[in-house]
Amino acid sequence: MSFWKAFVQPHEIKASNENIEDIKYNLTKLLESEASLASIDARFSELQRSNFRFGIEDMHLLSSNLDHAQLSVRLESYIKRFEPRLKNVLVELGDRKEGENSINFQVMANINTPQGETELIFDSKISLNYLNASMAEDNYE
Repeated sequence: MSFWKAFVQPHEIKASNENIEDIKYNLTKLLESEASLASIDARFSELQRSNFRFGIEDMHLLSSNLDHAQLSVRLESYIKRFEPRLKNVLVELGDRKEGENSINFQVMANINTPQGETELIFDSKISLNYLNASMAEDNYE
């Protein structure tokens, strides 16, 4: 290992952190956006993953009292479809807080980095009043 490579390594870590911030930004925009409700033939698989379908298909479903399992599966499918850098995506819903019109959940997934595969955990929240989302990365290291 050369002296130069020893000092280049922190830059690779920085690039990895920028990648995580990019993923967090993309997920936030995904959860804040509402997808077009236009019907698309299932044979057009690329169109299903395009900007035309970017976002949550029906925001009103979020505010309805769906079963936790159904809602988490739906959120997982949106994330898997529009964030291919994440693997093994799992969404766990938290309990709704009284007096707060929001959905609290955690997104857990794996991502490839120069240092190997890393697990990401985002504490997430969708405010149903303003239809905005927030994500904060948990660090358990």
